Amino acid sequence: MRKAPPLPALPAFVIGLCLALPAAAAETAACEAKYKEVAPAAIKLPYREFDQTEAGWRQLGNCFPEAVQLLGRYVRKQEAELRGVRWHLAQTLAMSGDNARAAEEALKSLVPDEARQQPSFSWNTYALATVAFLRGDRAAFDAQYEAHRIATEKHPENRTNLDVLTGLSRCFDRPYQEAYGSCRPAPP
Repeated sequence: MRKAPPLPALPAFVIGLCLALPAAAAETAACEAKYKEVAPAAIKLPYREFDQTEAGWRQLGNCFPEAVQLLGRYVRKQEAELRGVRWHLAQTLAMSGDNARAAEEALKSLVPDEARQQPSFSWNTYALATVAFLRGDRAAFDAQYEAHRIATEKHPENRTNLDVLTGLSRCFDRPYQEAYGSCRPAPP
């Protein structure tokens, strides 16, 4: 009986790779567990604490994919909150008669990729109709008003903003404060 020839030696990098795979899987699992532990509290932190202290995303250390996930979530949360503040700044500017600045701020409240982010709530049609009102552009207002009316038929949560737009439509040539306040339909 003939002896089988010896197997060729495996290169050192292959041996190292084989040894590293279980370690990498354990590290990935540890990072995922760390994310689940850290994220719920960290996402609620004020900006400075989240960004600049060990209470925020920095807790994840070298768990870079998880840090990317947490930082991305925080950015989206901040952007959404900032859009709300910008909208209220726009409304306040409009109430004080500064329609040009109000329109600029209102445009900053638009929701990018609204169909994916909030498919049943039509914010952008409301905001764009208001911008058209502030700019005195009746054709643009009417187009956005109609789009918002259709959205309200599909999803009733758009009703409150449709009532505001109805008031703006009724008093299109009046100041925003008046149109917003006294021209809206009475609540049902």
